[in-house]
Amino acid sequence: MFIIDLKASTDPVSGEGSAAASFVDQIDWERTMSVQSKRLTRFGIALENRHNLRIEEVFRLGALRDGVQLLTTEIRFPILGQVIPRIEIELFGEVFRKKITARMNSESPFMFDGEALIATINGVTEQIPCRQVIDPDRAPAGMYNFGITRKNGARSFVFDYHTYCCYSCDFCFKENEWEVMAIQGGGSTDYRSNFQECLSYIERNGHNFNTLYDIVWLCTGSIKDDVTELERHAAIARRLREAGYAHDIYLSQVVPPSIRNDRVRRIEYLIQLREAGVTRFNTGVEIVDADLRRKYIRGFKGTYIFGDYLPIFADAVDVFGPFHAGSCLLTGIEPSDNTIEGLKALAELSVAPAPTVLTPFVTKQLAIPFCLDLDELLDAHARFNVLIERHKLPVFSGVFSLA
Repeated sequence: MFIIDLKASTDPVSGEGSAAASFVDQIDWERTMSVQSKRLTRFGIALENRHNLRIEEVFRLGALRDGVQLLTTEIRFPILGQVIPRIEIELFGEVFRKKITARMNSESPFMFDGEALIATINGVTEQIPCRQVIDPDRAPAGMYNFGITRKNGARSFVFDYHTYCCYSCDFCFKENEWEVMAIQGGGSTDYRSNFQECLSYIERNGHNFNTLYDIVWLCTGSIKDDVTELERHAAIARRLREAGYAHDIYLSQVVPPSIRNDRVRRIEYLIQLREAGVTRFNTGVEIVDADLRRKYIRGFKGTYIFGDYLPIFADAVDVFGPFHAGSCLLTGIEPSDNTIEGLKALAELSVAPAPTVLTPFVTKQLAIPFCLDLDELLDAHARFNVLIERHKLPVFSGVFSLA
């Protein structure tokens, strides 16, 4: 952590030339610093309680909540349709290193100059070292990446054969992908063809997966034909195992109507996945409050209430084992007490919770209010860490993570 003393007047002049020229340069430098100081304080924020968090964590969560304002012209990113531009950045400090993707927001109190995040908190201007992350293979534009087959970090891979989703929840990150495809084309709805493309990818590259990846995600949009959906999930998992892949295969899908209340059918469904090679079953709860679920979640999925998920997760834990069922809750879309109570209920079932910080991906999602101020977001982070310690939860800290 560095503290910027904006009142300092260290002479930036080399010493060459006349004393008068050096004095003028010094005055110009001090005037520039004064302007910068005034601008920084104009975006200053007040925090009542940092909850004993590292300053790097405060900046990370603040930038996830508010995005970042650029203080450099050296960064390039695509501006396309209604997609909100964002950059991936890595924050680091002593024993701290985490990545986020932050949206561009000219009103954000968190500012990125290419080398540091800068913010004025409680009257003190601080900066955290960080860098933009551009991965030529995974995210060449430095933005969040999509595609039917894609790397998802250093040791993770995603198969996404159902490009669209029959639910299209208002907050979904895939809105970004759909907007790009609507402009540029692509994103076939021929899911049989997409599925075959994934099988062909495994045929060509599956022999390398065991060395390259610790986790393979089957993370797709959901379809209404739950029999076909199950067959495709199981086929991909089996093909990976046949290719010699021996690590984790995580499945993420909406719980289909046919197994919502039919426990016998549900357990059969989960066992079929396990026997095909899937090692973890994930389904996103996202929102605890029933009214907000109906407001933001489309189709059949919006009829679920939080309590409906608990017996489903209990069965998934029975089939796959403790912490081999998982779910995401969105932090910021509802009061934090709801989110923490939901996370607590999942943790008590030995479900691996992965709360993420709500962020808009396309302009229409800016209409979804972020209902926590930064104090409340930091408090939610601290309370979740208490649950992590109490229940010995596996920690997933992704680019949108509350953890």
